[in-house]
Amino acid sequence: MFAPKYLLVAFALFASLVSAAPIAEYSDEGELAAREPLPNLKHLAQAVGVARKIRTAIKPKPNGAVFWSGTKTTKKGKEVSVKADATKFAKKHGKETLNMALKKHGVKIPTEKQNPHSPRLWNIASKLMAQRAKGETHAVLGSKVRPGSVWNKIEKPTLMKNKKVTKVTEHNAATKKKTVTKGKK
Repeated sequence: MFAPKYLLVAFALFASLVSAAPIAEYSDEGELAAREPLPNLKHLAQAVGVARKIRTAIKPKPNGAVFWSGTKTTKKGKEVSVKADATKFAKKHGKETLNMALKKHGVKIPTEKQNPHSPRLWNIASKLMAQRAKGETHAVLGSKVRPGSVWNKIEKPTLMKNKKVTKVTEHNAATKKKTVTKGKK
């Protein structure tokens, strides 16, 4: 009776693209001016397919979800992502990052250049990981995390609302300091 969620996601993606399309305008001569092409349906179809795979792949074990965000400064003064730190932490403790879960299931989210829906797909994956997390979760954060990052806008708020998440511990990759932001300290 109800449409599957991936169809709703596809419709929402399509509707957002169509609503953003410019309306044809009349030129001074009274003719229609050229309109930009309609959204690439191939990209949309690919995005829907990837979204379905994401939905199947993201199933973190209890106490097994690890998130990451931001950058840290190396000893040589270079800013680097904390992704490698998070992966190392997850492997050492028998846990899994979003990237590890996707890779394990052979899910490849295209780059934004390959598919303009890529950022939305990453947001979907991030939200699912946070919604499906259970027990204690960890986040490896850099000394610099943008206020508008996926961690701050999607993952952390979702974890805080998730009643199955009992604890959220943030690990600063640069200082090694731990901060419990949900649950007992």
